[in-house]
Amino acid sequence: MRAIEFYTTPEGEVTLKEQGEAERQLKPSDSDFIQAFLGVIMEYYPTAYKALMEIYRGSEGNKHYRDFLAVRRFIKCNFGVYDNTIDIDAQWNFNFEFVSCPLRGECKHDQLLCQPAFDSKLSERQLEVMRLCYEGKNDGDIADLLYISINTVANHRKASLRKLGLHNMAEFNRYAATNNLFSNNK
Repeated sequence: MRAIEFYTTPEGEVTLKEQGEAERQLKPSDSDFIQAFLGVIMEYYPTAYKALMEIYRGSEGNKHYRDFLAVRRFIKCNFGVYDNTIDIDAQWNFNFEFVSCPLRGECKHDQLLCQPAFDSKLSERQLEVMRLCYEGKNDGDIADLLYISINTVANHRKASLRKLGLHNMAEFNRYAATNNLFSNNK
């Protein structure tokens, strides 16, 4: 996949522009893209996925159209501004935007669909260790802060990297920054 920029038209339609391609409207016939996009939402934003399936449960009889509606809604809530920042890169990393909405703060789906929480698949303890690593603490400091051994710190770090398919802390730091992994934890 190529990097993509989305835009919500004044009429409420979603357009997408893949890098190097012409801008076009998202349509139900974009089934490969829709299924891949929905898979990312399901895996990394499960609370948003659950909310979307609840919102569009009336369209369950037509799964193809329901999935289109769900992906279109997610895009409208998170990527609707046409700007110079790529919304989704070639590795399916999302760069959320603040999308102006008249229901912001009132909508029951605010913070569920709009700027949803990222689910890293790490345990609470792994997240705690990786947050401290991300903040620049060394293994000895982390062990002292969490009352665990240095070996346990190293084991949590290795397990976290393995779960996320990453190889080193530089990759993890990029991953954490891209996905705002610790933005709500500070």
